[in-house]
Amino acid sequence: MCLKWITKCNIIFLIVGAVVLAVGCALIKVFHDMIISKVKSTLPLVQGTSTYNDWVEPPVPIYFQIWVYDVINPEEVVNKGERPAVVQRGPYTYREKRHKQNITSYDNGTIAYRETRTFIFDRAKSVGPETDNFTTANILMVTIADLLEREYSFIQELAEIILDIGGDSNLFTTLSVRGIMWGYEDPLLKTVNDILKRYNQSTIDDRFGLFYKQNGTDDGLYTIDSGTKSVDHFVEIQRWNGENKLSFWTTPTCNMINGTDGTLFPPFVDKSQTLYIFSSDICRSIYTTFHKEDTLRGIDLLEFRVPPNVFLNVTANPANTGFCTPADNCFPSGLLNVASCRSGAPVIMSQPNFLAADPKVIDSVVGIHPDPEQHSTLIAVEPMTGVVMNAQKKLQVDILIKKINHIRDTRNLKLMFFPILWLNESAVITEKAANDFKSAVQTPLKITQTVQYGLIIIGAFILICTLALIIKNKFSYNDEDDEEVVKCTKKPASVNPSESTKLLS
Repeated sequence: MCLKWITKCNIIFLIVGAVVLAVGCALIKVFHDMIISKVKSTLPLVQGTSTYNDWVEPPVPIYFQIWVYDVINPEEVVNKGERPAVVQRGPYTYREKRHKQNITSYDNGTIAYRETRTFIFDRAKSVGPETDNFTTANILMVTIADLLEREYSFIQELAEIILDIGGDSNLFTTLSVRGIMWGYEDPLLKTVNDILKRYNQSTIDDRFGLFYKQNGTDDGLYTIDSGTKSVDHFVEIQRWNGENKLSFWTTPTCNMINGTDGTLFPPFVDKSQTLYIFSSDICRSIYTTFHKEDTLRGIDLLEFRVPPNVFLNVTANPANTGFCTPADNCFPSGLLNVASCRSGAPVIMSQPNFLAADPKVIDSVVGIHPDPEQHSTLIAVEPMTGVVMNAQKKLQVDILIKKINHIRDTRNLKLMFFPILWLNESAVITEKAANDFKSAVQTPLKITQTVQYGLIIIGAFILICTLALIIKNKFSYNDEDDEEVVKCTKKPASVNPSESTKLLS
């Protein structure tokens, strides 16, 4: 049967539409593979590439901000055992400069380095100068008293005398921001060292500060995956200080070194992933989970946050058993005892304002107000490349204070986790860096997507229009055929016999 309603032009347009549609669909796979190949070839840390240069010296500004807890009722705490009341003062802001050095690449696809961090005070972004004073727990006194009680029991009865001689037997003291951060001289340290020398014991440093010797220094030797063999484990930490595991904790799982340093991740991140980060500040690996989608300077990101499970105690999360140090010495939820990696000092790490901590811990200090939006650690990752566009690492430094024999100022105290300061180490991509990223990554991606989906739309449009025209033609031909059938089936008009006779005559 001849389909006379289909013309040669219709056939040509059907073929063209089908081909264009097929090419558009095929390009989805082709462009996808091209993009993956491009990412895999661009990311590896190879000397001379832009990725390598940005890794050696990050181009985005990094800020290190602190908020100190200023105690407003020290006498009531010491004399009456009242809860300490604090006022948070800050931020005091430092511009952080990072530079990787002693870089060595190996044939097995790893690269080793040390990263120096230098902190420069930024008065314009701070509430006051570094010389601002505040009242806080006397960390030095508490640390030395604890040290004498644990390590030098033979002179613990002399502990308060030693502290008095050193002029530092008070539970609370006044320090400057600069002093608590980078260290200050204290006559107590000299006194303690003089006594230790008499007993042929090893001495301690004569300066003290929470970040003493951490300005202009590095935090160890890192060995990471360079991505030259495969990007599946790109920039993941393989070793720290030559070891592939830690020794601070009491179980193999807790001593594992997992993930990256939090500035980069392997590419092709999705919402279902758990992103691991190793932090030397807390001497352990932590993990983050997907929180929400976000957009920053026109770049679509996936935001991950540290979930509450990370700092839960063993009752709520048995996987954290190994973080009880010594074994079975478990703190309430929200607290991490880092004494084992801080030379035995009774230092506790937590999230700011005791976020996600046991309510009893939060209520033990007046003026603590945890807020997930303000105090959560987060990383916002561009999913295709694994590049972190917004990072906010937030931690709090606390100290364990308890009643210590022979120390007068602790006689009325109960076990207390006292907050000293909290910090936010942050980096957000600049407008220029965002534009450069969009030009290098997003613009080519949008062009390829426009081409492939444009071809699909054009091909589908041609097919639909051609099919519509064919259907219209079919109905038109059917109408014409019906008219012809009607004409052919009409009966001829009858002839009168008499008229016929007249014509013949």
